Amino acid sequence: MVKPLSLTEALFGIPSDIDVYPELTRGFLERGEYGIDAFRRYVRVLGHSDAKVEEVLLEIYREVKRRCTEDPKYEELLTTVCSEIGAFYLDLGYDGAERFLLEAFNLRSKLYGSERAFLLANTMNRLGIFYMQNGKPEKAEIMFEDAYTIMKELYERSKEFELDYALTTINLGTFYYEVGRADEGLKYQFEALKHKDVLPCGGAVPYFNIALCYQDLGDYEKAVEYYVKASSIALDKGFVDVREALSRALTISNPEQVYSKIKELFDKGEVSKNEFERLIKILRRLE
Repeated sequence: MVKPLSLTEALFGIPSDIDVYPELTRGFLERGEYGIDAFRRYVRVLGHSDAKVEEVLLEIYREVKRRCTEDPKYEELLTTVCSEIGAFYLDLGYDGAERFLLEAFNLRSKLYGSERAFLLANTMNRLGIFYMQNGKPEKAEIMFEDAYTIMKELYERSKEFELDYALTTINLGTFYYEVGRADEGLKYQFEALKHKDVLPCGGAVPYFNIALCYQDLGDYEKAVEYYVKASSIALDKGFVDVREALSRALTISNPEQVYSKIKELFDKGEVSKNEFERLIKILRRLE
């Protein structure tokens, strides 16, 4: 492996003449390693904690920020530094992650054309999940919305991001359902459903989520319809528990109505005879 020529190249993959804490970092460059995780291991070997890593990262951030005011060529590095510090703070459970990720989001156009925009979106999704787990839905919404925005922009630039865009869309729709905004959740689940052919679940997950939203909104007939659709796909694709989906349908409807929805799929040719019989068999066992 070719040794990186600068600290920013070693840490972020972007060369520059920025040199901070040389007494600490030059030894890292000599190792020929890349990435913040490698740097953290190196710093620990020297007897320091992650607090020293934070010092170095923040000093780089301050220097890049200063240079950006004079030369816009440093904006890509600044965006990457912000994204990486955000991910670092998230790994440590620090509150500072949001500040740096939002700064990276506002500069995100500097990352397009590289994998870094994709990584930024993933980190924002992770922070959204973290906020939900810690009872901060308002902050989670910002992260999920911004992650969705990034993935939508990436998908509009290249269809190779279609799967990632669909998954991010499902995440956002699920978030809105979980915070009691099922009408908004439906919007994003239906958007994800447009891309069901690239989803490993074949659409079973968004169908199931749509059913949850309709049930929450009191439209039980629609909910049953989508529970049944999710079940029919999940028979072979998995990702959704068929018994759970049909059980949920039975809690808001009677067996005859659920049966009729399964029969509708068969009559339309959307399920085979074998699949029809399997669904009916499971349904009868649940009654």
